[in-house]
Amino acid sequence: MQVKIGEKIKELRKVTGRKQEDLATALGVTPQAISRWEANGGYPDMEMIPSIANYFHISIDELFGYNNDRNRIIQEYNDKAQWLINNNDDMTECIALMRRGLEEFPDRVDFKAKLACALHKQGWKNKGKEPNIFWEEAAKLYEKLLPHDQSCIIPLLSVYSCLGKYEKAEQKASEQPDLELCRQVLLGNLGSIGSINDEKRAEQYRGDAVLELIHAFQKSLDEAIVCNNELNNSREGLELLLLTRQLFDKIVGTECHGFHSDLCFIDMRCVKIANNIGDHKVAMDCFDSAFEQYIKFEQWKIKQFKRSEERNNKSINDENNDEHFTSSLLKSVNPTGHKVIVCEPSFLVKTATSFPEKEKKLITEDPKYACIFEQ
Repeated sequence: MQVKIGEKIKELRKVTGRKQEDLATALGVTPQAISRWEANGGYPDMEMIPSIANYFHISIDELFGYNNDRNRIIQEYNDKAQWLINNNDDMTECIALMRRGLEEFPDRVDFKAKLACALHKQGWKNKGKEPNIFWEEAAKLYEKLLPHDQSCIIPLLSVYSCLGKYEKAEQKASEQPDLELCRQVLLGNLGSIGSINDEKRAEQYRGDAVLELIHAFQKSLDEAIVCNNELNNSREGLELLLLTRQLFDKIVGTECHGFHSDLCFIDMRCVKIANNIGDHKVAMDCFDSAFEQYIKFEQWKIKQFKRSEERNNKSINDENNDEHFTSSLLKSVNPTGHKVIVCEPSFLVKTATSFPEKEKKLITEDPKYACIFEQ
């Protein structure tokens, strides 16, 4: 049997959010057996193949890798759903799409996550209605997804707050690991204490930890400043953000690979604080910088979309991806493995409203910025 069925089992198990113990119990074997299969150190007996296929709700052909049509359909579902989430306010079509997708592929964790996201977004259109069925369903989905995807904690806490379940949100947040116990930091520490023989891989882990922490720091600092009336209306708050921006710029380097959005958000916050303290020149400079970062982010998104299409067409191999950060600190980090915050034109439009009428008129009438006001 030359087919790497163990790798396929591992892929299916992860995408459906199952543990090795879950599959072992269902098949009546030990978790060690599952581990050996996934490491290509052995193969399941042929009589187990139908049971494995049934467990993952797929055909035997699909289990052996003859599933190009299946992969294409799944990718089409994901691409269309993501486009609807990014470009529509009304999530009715996206919700229906993901429900159809889950009828066809009931164990897809990514479909469940996109359905939860669409329900969360649709809930805002029904704010004030009791009960808010969209937020209620989104909360239940995120709760089920959380054991398999820890990133669901962020939208889950948001939904709890939307529903007025503040104590539940606080309790759930309190149950999460400390910052020093997150995956990126722990792997970075392994690389630092010599527990990883491959120095390039250790360097990658350390870089991943730095990127994750600075990304989290930027978000936390922004929230701390905006919720502090003194900092939100003082040069001290502005200087804190400008220093953070310089640090971010130095660490990430000239090729940000999607982190342009982080810089854009810092710039937009600087615009608002500078306008609050009456320094409209600095505010104009920061708005122009935010716009430049937004344009770079859009260019990066287009490039990523093209790469995704090429990957689907088998014309490129991710292992040969030549994308890399330009800074020495992150030279071993793979840019494709990091999440970024999506930056929308409406954010810049809203930021422009913080200017006095004179400056606002200059912005709205400048052809350079026309693309954000035409959305």
